Amino acid sequence: RIYTKFCGHYLRNRKSLYTMKLLSFFLLLSLQRPSYSFVASLTTKLATNTFTTSSKKHTNNLIRRFVSNTDDDNTMTTTTDTLIIGGGVAGTASAFALCQKGKDVILCEQSSTLAPATASSNGDSRMYRKMYSNEFFSRMQAKALDRWADVERSSGESLLQQNGLLFYGEDTGETVEGSVLGAKQVMENLNLPHKFYATGDDIAAAYPALSEGCKGKPYSGVYEETAGHIRASKACHAMIKAAKDNDSNSNCDVRLNTKIVSLDTTTSPSEVVAITESGEKIVAKNVVLCAGPWTNSVLKSSNLPPLQLDIWQVQWGHYEIINDTKNNEIPQAFHFRKETGIDGGLYYVFPASATECLQQRPSENDKKTTYVKVGVDFPTGESLQDMRDFDFKGSEEVQKLMDEWVVEHINGESKRIDSFCHPYTMTSDSYFIMDKLKSNVVIFAGGSGRAFKFGPLLGDCIASLLLNEEAPVDLTPFKATRDATKAI
Repeated sequence: RIYTKFCGHYLRNRKSLYTMKLLSFFLLLSLQRPSYSFVASLTTKLATNTFTTSSKKHTNNLIRRFVSNTDDDNTMTTTTDTLIIGGGVAGTASAFALCQKGKDVILCEQSSTLAPATASSNGDSRMYRKMYSNEFFSRMQAKALDRWADVERSSGESLLQQNGLLFYGEDTGETVEGSVLGAKQVMENLNLPHKFYATGDDIAAAYPALSEGCKGKPYSGVYEETAGHIRASKACHAMIKAAKDNDSNSNCDVRLNTKIVSLDTTTSPSEVVAITESGEKIVAKNVVLCAGPWTNSVLKSSNLPPLQLDIWQVQWGHYEIINDTKNNEIPQAFHFRKETGIDGGLYYVFPASATECLQQRPSENDKKTTYVKVGVDFPTGESLQDMRDFDFKGSEEVQKLMDEWVVEHINGESKRIDSFCHPYTMTSDSYFIMDKLKSNVVIFAGGSGRAFKFGPLLGDCIASLLLNEEAPVDLTPFKATRDATKAI
């Protein structure tokens, strides 16, 4: 029945060139006597993956995947060089880097899409910038931008848009995002082009859209013209596209709706064995753990010690802004103010160019309407240790703080049109964890709200750890054994 259904689909769509290959595929399946659950899974994956493309390479990879071998107990087993757990920025970047080096990978993502809405890599936009209070991260960004260009060339996708970035606000001292004066110092030290504003009035004159919130305030600001935003979700998909279309003949196999429930990293020194929720077995030489807020859950299933990670509930939303004033373009900006109660003091705004999902939204009036993304960089409530108590609705109190910030800082009439709450996995020192836990187990965790901009460079670092090659940056600050993150 399955054979008739899908071969009929091929013939109706004039794809009969693949019919003989498909027939051979099902004959092999019948000889292997797979379990019912496997055939059901195969049916779904064929319908969603194979029959939406005429790519011969994709068909070959699918057949390699499902007709690898079957254990005596009818458990389907697939082998690969590297298993990647997690389909966010670190997981997709790892796939891109490893496939460029000729390694086969299987990437498992428990959700129905890469960069799912329940995790932290989802959305229209993430900032990229060299404007850090730490020279190390500024230099990392310069290298990462070169690799983002490689992803754009390989995938054929436009992912980065330069639109500048303004840091402005009070002298808060150093925060998770640095500080205005700290960023100014690094830009000067590295001789990077920037513009400094000494007063709130100077900022108001340069950025009329922010004037009401800056006039007369004890603010300073620094502007980096070469900063911009990355199309976040699109970037994760682009890295997988580039991984699959590489010239090294490696295989990038992405499995959505695939949750790893058991990971054996101890029985054999030369391989890891993963079991999926559907009962399939994946045997790999190496594994990369990029599970974000689910990191410690995966470590527990692997009998590996947990790490010191906090999960922040971080909120943001889209706003409609109505203002007919000329020269009132809203810049990409990050605002620093001192903490007060539940207000952590760190706010950001992305301009209209970074809110593509709303650009076709009809306006309810004839005035000039634009849409911006506004969010906070502080947690809602107490930090969490796992995802069981995560509230994706967020806090109405924090939503109110965002609404008030928009009224105070962005000129014009405003209306919040949606609201989101995403998990950010944090370390106490705001440095990632990017390290080798065992000879064949590498982990990336604790992105701390600053990882996305380094995307493909993170993949290069992870690949270097797996392959025992020289890393493109010093990985010492990212050790899993440092005091801020070592096993509890």
